[in-house]
Amino acid sequence: MRDFLQRLRLRPGFRRKASPRAEAPPDRHGIVLLATGISLRAGLQADALAADDGEPLLRQLARRALATAPAALVVSVPADDHTALEVVLRGLPLRCVPVPRGMAQGAALHAALSVLPGTCTGALLMPCDRRRTSPADLALLLQTWQAQPERGACIAGEMGGPGLPAILPRSWWPEIDPQNGLALRSLLQARSDQLTLAEERDGDGLRRVEEPPPEY
Repeated sequence: MRDFLQRLRLRPGFRRKASPRAEAPPDRHGIVLLATGISLRAGLQADALAADDGEPLLRQLARRALATAPAALVVSVPADDHTALEVVLRGLPLRCVPVPRGMAQGAALHAALSVLPGTCTGALLMPCDRRRTSPADLALLLQTWQAQPERGACIAGEMGGPGLPAILPRSWWPEIDPQNGLALRSLLQARSDQLTLAEERDGDGLRRVEEPPPEY
């Protein structure tokens, strides 16, 4: 039998069947919707709970985020008003993380990022702003990041520097200073050479930041 198998291996055209290779899973994003700026006590109840088209702003943005098929959606909400805001989001597959008044931005970001699943290789940070979170902008950012997942990507701010929404690779998350009230700005500026800036609605919209951008 051994001789027969040896002769078979030597026959022309004989090929050992290759073992199937496990394909690497695609890069997946999680989303943090930054709703801490929506406070009922700050007079923004009309935006948070009602809208001209009949759908609350917060719910509209959450649905827009979920349409990108994230691994998870986390909504960072003010602790003072989180119950009322969670009512607006009822029924959607997401998790709310209440942020106490006075908590530094860096600490709030850590709290939200910490509950994203380990399958997320990047986090998309979304502001509560209809104009700057259009489906086209979100799609542009995700396509940009997925092409180079080791880099960050963001929409240009009003002054030309990095702004929101932005995608942070997971390897950047530990660099967010929990004591820093401007932690996101500091991180994006420190990583400017590894950041793709997307100009809104301008051709293909993409350019790399060659020099540290101005403050925004």
